[in-house]
Amino acid sequence: MLEGITAGFILSLTLFPGTVWLVKVAVAGRASQVIAVALGFWLSQLIWLLVAIPGLMMMCRQLTFVREVMHVFAAFVLGYMGVKFLRTRRADSLSHAGPLPPARTLFRNAFNRSLAMPLRLPAAMTILLATGVYANHTPSWQVVPLVLVGALVGVSWWWGQMTFLAVFFAKRVPESITLKSLNKLRPFCGVLCFALAGIVLFLGF
Repeated sequence: MLEGITAGFILSLTLFPGTVWLVKVAVAGRASQVIAVALGFWLSQLIWLLVAIPGLMMMCRQLTFVREVMHVFAAFVLGYMGVKFLRTRRADSLSHAGPLPPARTLFRNAFNRSLAMPLRLPAAMTILLATGVYANHTPSWQVVPLVLVGALVGVSWWWGQMTFLAVFFAKRVPESITLKSLNKLRPFCGVLCFALAGIVLFLGF
């Protein structure tokens, strides 16, 4: 379960644009709109993990002969993500262009945008691989439910705490301080991805 919690939390953490958008909505809108955006991101990340967890289990179970290749590919994906984070533009403003749409539309937009990101599935699989979930446990269907429950906890942990902070503090804390805090996530995610790439290689060899 711990591996699932870690993977769910990290996968949600690496959705840096989503976190920035959540705070922008909190500054410009109501609590219901913030919750709608958070639920959209929460559901999309959970869906990717619902696909990635059993999918990775089957790969680790059936493709043991390409185990090293899987780990090298995972390290490449994580390294690419690390470089992409370090090259991502800083958030310069929390202002939202124009009036915010209704909460239902915000939920749909957050869900669709996150679900449509093509890198989220390989990211979910590589992060799971870096946790050592199927290195510490035999890849079998008995392991999957516990990892899924852990992923639910991890994803809920990140988006739950971000929703709480956004609703209660986004309008009270000066924008410069909020931006400084948000922009610290970007290099942190980059370094984290590089560290996970090293862990993946270590576990693979």
